[in-house]
Amino acid sequence: MEAGEHIGRYQIARHLIDTAFSRLYLCTDTQLGRPVVVKAFAMDAAKPEPPFSRAEWMRRFIVEGRIMAGLDHPHVLPVYETGRLGDGSPYMVLPFMRANLPRLIGFDVAEDGMAEDEKPQALDAGQARFILLQLLAALAYLHRRDIIHRDIKPSNLLLTARQGGVVRLCDFGFARVGKASDVPPHAWIGTLDYISPEQRAGAGAVGPAADIYSTGALAWRLLAGRLPGPEEGRPSLSDLAPHTPPAFVAWVERAMAADPGARPSAEESLRMLATGMTLGA
Repeated sequence: MEAGEHIGRYQIARHLIDTAFSRLYLCTDTQLGRPVVVKAFAMDAAKPEPPFSRAEWMRRFIVEGRIMAGLDHPHVLPVYETGRLGDGSPYMVLPFMRANLPRLIGFDVAEDGMAEDEKPQALDAGQARFILLQLLAALAYLHRRDIIHRDIKPSNLLLTARQGGVVRLCDFGFARVGKASDVPPHAWIGTLDYISPEQRAGAGAVGPAADIYSTGALAWRLLAGRLPGPEEGRPSLSDLAPHTPPAFVAWVERAMAADPGARPSAEESLRMLATGMTLGA
C-alpha cells in the first residue's frame, strides 16, 4: 500500500518497517487528526516462520490484538482498534511512539558502515534503572494476569521521547495467556540473544521467570553496551561496567541465573531496584 491510500479511516503517510509477521505504516486518523501506526499482518505463505504455519501465525496476530485490548497499564502499549484489509488480512491500530530503545542504545552488534548513533552504546546505571523499573512494572502487571511475554528485547520497548521518555512494552505476538503449552515440544520462539535457557529448550511451558531472564539480559546489554553471550566464558559485568552499583550487578546476575527458580519475580525485582541501591556509589 502506498502513501495517500486509506486503511479504514486511516490515511497512510508512509511505510515504516516490515517484520517477519507484519508491515507497519505511519498513518493519520482522519477523524481525530492524530498520528497512529497501523500494523497489518504480512507473511509469505510459501516461507512461514517456524514453528507455525502462516494460518497459525495469523490466528496469533488476531489473538495479540485481543490480549492488548484487555490490558490497561501505563507501561504497556494499548491498541485502539482492529480490523481487516480488503484481502482479509487482519490489522491493528496502535499509538504512534516517538522512538524505541535502539534509538537510545544503538543496535546490538556493530557493523561496517554504521552511523555513530547506530553502534552499540551503554547507558549509565541511572538511565538503565529508569527503563528497567518501567519494564518490570509492566511485567509484574502481566504476570499477575498469567501472561508471559516471551520476547523482551530492546526493539519491543517503545519510548514517548528519545531522552527520558515513558517506556511502553509492545509486541505480544509471542505472548501466552494461562499455563497450557501453546508451542510444539522442544520448539523455541523469541529472540535468541535474549531468551532463557529453558525457553531455548521449549517455549511452550516456560513461566514468568523466562521474562525475568530476558530482562536481566536486557539490563546487561544496557549497562555493558554489548550482548551477554553464553554463560560459559561470559565476562564479569562489574569489569565491563565498573561504575554500576554492586547491588545492581547482583540483581542482574540473579535475574540471569540458569535455574529459573533462583531468579527473582518481577515484584521482587521492582523492590530490589527501587530500594536499597545507591546509584553512582
